[in-house]
Amino acid sequence: MCGICGFVHRDQRYPFDLDRLMAMRDVLEHRGPDDAGYHLAPGIGLASRRLAIVDLSPRGHMPMTTPEKRFWIVYNGEVYNFKELRAEMELKGVIFQSDTDTEVILRLYENYGPGMLERLNGMFAFAIWDEKLRTVFLARDRMGVKPLYYALYQDALYFASEAKALFMAGVDAEFDQRTWEELLCFRYVAGERTPFTGVRRLLPGHYLRWENGRIRTTCWWNLRDRLSAGAVREIQHPVEWFQTTFDSAVSARRLSDVPLGVFLSGGLDSSSVAATVALQAGAGVASYTMGFHEPVFDERHLARLVVNRWNLEPHEITLSPNELLTRLHKGSWYNDEPLAHASDLHLWALAEHAKPRVSVLLSGEGADELLGGYVRYEPLRYPLLINGARPFFRLLKGRPRFSRLDKFGRFLELGSIRKFVLFNACEVFPGDLLPLGLQARGEFEFREEVLEEAETLYPRDMKRQAMHSDQRTFLCSLLDRNDKMTMAASIECRTPFLDHRLVEGIARLPSSLLLTGRQGKYLLRQALGARLPAPILSERKWGFAVPWYRYMREFPDLTAVVRGLSRHQVIREGPFDTIGVQAVVQRFLNGDDGCGAVVKRLLMISVWHDAFFGPHKLLPLFLPAAQQPAFVDPLRAELAAGLPHQS
Repeated sequence: MCGICGFVHRDQRYPFDLDRLMAMRDVLEHRGPDDAGYHLAPGIGLASRRLAIVDLSPRGHMPMTTPEKRFWIVYNGEVYNFKELRAEMELKGVIFQSDTDTEVILRLYENYGPGMLERLNGMFAFAIWDEKLRTVFLARDRMGVKPLYYALYQDALYFASEAKALFMAGVDAEFDQRTWEELLCFRYVAGERTPFTGVRRLLPGHYLRWENGRIRTTCWWNLRDRLSAGAVREIQHPVEWFQTTFDSAVSARRLSDVPLGVFLSGGLDSSSVAATVALQAGAGVASYTMGFHEPVFDERHLARLVVNRWNLEPHEITLSPNELLTRLHKGSWYNDEPLAHASDLHLWALAEHAKPRVSVLLSGEGADELLGGYVRYEPLRYPLLINGARPFFRLLKGRPRFSRLDKFGRFLELGSIRKFVLFNACEVFPGDLLPLGLQARGEFEFREEVLEEAETLYPRDMKRQAMHSDQRTFLCSLLDRNDKMTMAASIECRTPFLDHRLVEGIARLPSSLLLTGRQGKYLLRQALGARLPAPILSERKWGFAVPWYRYMREFPDLTAVVRGLSRHQVIREGPFDTIGVQAVVQRFLNGDDGCGAVVKRLLMISVWHDAFFGPHKLLPLFLPAAQQPAFVDPLRAELAAGLPHQS
């Protein structure tokens, strides 16, 4: 697990310099505190910060090259089947100099080119430079567990694990005002676009080839294509298949030369991962659980049942709301994009707490999207009833909007059931933006394309359409969060549910099997239920919830920021009516939870904007001391204290 970056220009005389490459590399120090390296040659620069997980020796140093120094690689991730792939290569006479998966990927590319990607089981983002052909090859794993950003700037290609590294190379950092509507409604800009003008993400399951100043992106893995081509075999005994494949996925993700543990929330997904790790590894596996002072949000009692059942080594923490504002600033910096999920900062705090003991944590992320676990999916099982319910919910219009029942009514106001699917993951709807003065267009090109793909795969099955759409959009935001918040603490996070064998197999299963039962996740319960305490199976879990509305109203530092939103630079420069923003904020502070979601989004975007564009933006902290601005105020000093430094 690492942070990677680099640049390339077709003109070999282009004045790339070492300082620029070092600035890119070392702003990613949190991703790789164990080692650092670079390769700088005419027209090309590659660099890496290494978090050593497999083969801790200096032989794992990057950039890594082949014996004749034609191919060079910088790599972020883990390929879990690299030992089998290495053995195959050795039979063909390939001699390896290290015990790393990095070298296996490099030699596979040397021998097979892009076709080698289909043989990899893992999470990865890497860049390979071909010195002979002068080409750069960027690739990303199937589900997008590991991030990779790029920008074309002044005829050069820049790429990195995090967008902030691009800005250290001189790429302009500019907020893309066209993303406002999507950031407010969906919390995350889906597809290639990001909130930064000109900065794009390489899509999951894609690779990019740069040659002589031109780039071409290619999709090398797509679930629809796999199913349409008949590449996924029919599953005869689904419960047995799921148990066997899940166990194999967990076993593969235990590959490590450093200690590992598990995130344990007390829910079905993380408990299944923890139980399976303990079943394979024995007693003493470290588990990490977040607690809350508010009983309705605190699920430590459920996590303790799993701890006792499997003799785990428990670690529990709570996060004081008084820490949240400082963490919001730092977390927004690490995340690159506005924080999108309630538990982002709490995940980061857990990772920080775990780092002195482990460097790898396994997570239950992805199970809800694969197995239909979200409550918001349930109405989509009954499309005829949705239309029949419209007259009843018209009677509720105008009442306080904060219950799940009312949210269902608001979905109905969108009109078509298709929009119900499109906006299924939203807490803010286009109509909610009108009081802010923002005229919503409702145009989300990438999300529409994904929904069309879902409709092709699962015609007339709205729930499966929503699940598939989430895998291409909402899940990507969760995986970005997982990566950024854990790597902020130099922790590698692995996701067994997203093993491509599970993803492809579950996609092939009929809905009559996958979505049966009243409690949800029927397949998971049948396959792994015997490993879990009964309350874990019976408890209705609502996700990793955090009482943000209370914090925003009751803790003075947060309340002050909320109260000042209408005066914030990003709001004043945005497409808003500042008087309308102030009115919505005041309604929220007066107790109207119906405004809470949009106010929270404005808060997250404003704090993120401060980190990258405000008068106290954090980017200059990573410049050489002589180039840093003269001003240093208490907030800046506080933020700097918790951030990585150049080595």
